[in-house]
Amino acid sequence: MEKSNHPLVIKFKNNLDSNGSLVSLEELKNIPFELKRLFYIFNTSNDARRGKHANRNSEFLFICLQGSCKVNYFYDSTIHEVILDNPTTGLYLPKMIWKEMYEFSKDSILLVLTNTLYDKDEYIRDFDLYLKEYQEIYEKNKF
Repeated sequence: MEKSNHPLVIKFKNNLDSNGSLVSLEELKNIPFELKRLFYIFNTSNDARRGKHANRNSEFLFICLQGSCKVNYFYDSTIHEVILDNPTTGLYLPKMIWKEMYEFSKDSILLVLTNTLYDKDEYIRDFDLYLKEYQEIYEKNKF
């Protein structure tokens, strides 16, 4: 899979047979980065909003393994919404994308894969600061 500088919805191959379904994830094949960390979000109330930040260095792949949730992300001066409700579909977000996850179903399990180890200093939690940095990078065409 080629490296992307813009968000992508990725469909994974469902290896379905009489025993059930299996999806295989491989870095730099159907995951567009080298995998360094993964985490999952579960037991989240329907009115919770997760994320609400951008990352300067991290790329993400979101997969809702069970249930559903919505993801808003800011890209190209627009807020986009994606519903994740199928474990064979993922949402790839490159670095410097503001994101929020919300409307988690009661049984939701959201798997998140990323290309970096956790570093609190790469997080931008203020939307106005994010817009300023995003505009500076966008104008320089660095990503």
